[in-house]
Amino acid sequence: MSKKEKETNNTIIQEETFIRKWLIDKYNAIVPSFLEGEPKENMLHFVVGFDTKTNKPYSKLKVKILLPEIEKEVSKQNIKATTKTVRLKFLPILQIYKTLPTLTFKGSFTFQKESLTNQITFNESIYYYTTFTEYKEITTFSLKKFLSINNLLFKIQKTYHSTDKTNLFYQVGIYYYTEFYKFIRTYGYEMGGEREKLPFIYWYKLFFTYRHILFDRRYLFMEFTPYLYYSKEYDFHPKLFLNVSFNVKF
Repeated sequence: MSKKEKETNNTIIQEETFIRKWLIDKYNAIVPSFLEGEPKENMLHFVVGFDTKTNKPYSKLKVKILLPEIEKEVSKQNIKATTKTVRLKFLPILQIYKTLPTLTFKGSFTFQKESLTNQITFNESIYYYTTFTEYKEITTFSLKKFLSINNLLFKIQKTYHSTDKTNLFYQVGIYYYTEFYKFIRTYGYEMGGEREKLPFIYWYKLFFTYRHILFDRRYLFMEFTPYLYYSKEYDFHPKLFLNVSFNVKF
């Protein structure tokens, strides 16, 4: 829709406002959600798998119609190659929520600071479900490329649901991952809990994930995740589990 660029005091300022249509060939489905700086939306995610934690097969299907997204972005880059970006997005989504077709509005604010040594991202996303007049709020802070390791990520996330007004869900994780080719390997450690459960850190998880694209299609992949789980649920006795799944995601 519009694009402006100017230079002042050795700083390049770019401002863009546009409507973006969702394109299937632009989305890299192989990237795990916990490596994303903000929640990403998919038009379809179908998964079938088996987890030894429950000893039962499972399946999930999410289908969404993503309507054109309005986005405004302002970025500043100085002579030290540090870039600061502020991004505002508004995305209408038609989806099935609590068994009913629901028009959902997603609004997000992102601040990102990227330099040669690290990348800091803060994101605030709010989902409003019109059919039920409910909302969900997700706050995420992530730090990439710290400790001089390019593929190291530290992430904190908080989730709040308007239907559970006194509760709050929180999670902290650190991840090391390989580059994205036909496969990705991720080594991670997570811990978290919720306000209404004691202790404050209710569970811990140490895991390794191997995700591999099938038939050279980025939207088809297998995932293999052995993990060590330590939780109040099991009286803090460590348990070793395995999750295997087949995914269609785009």
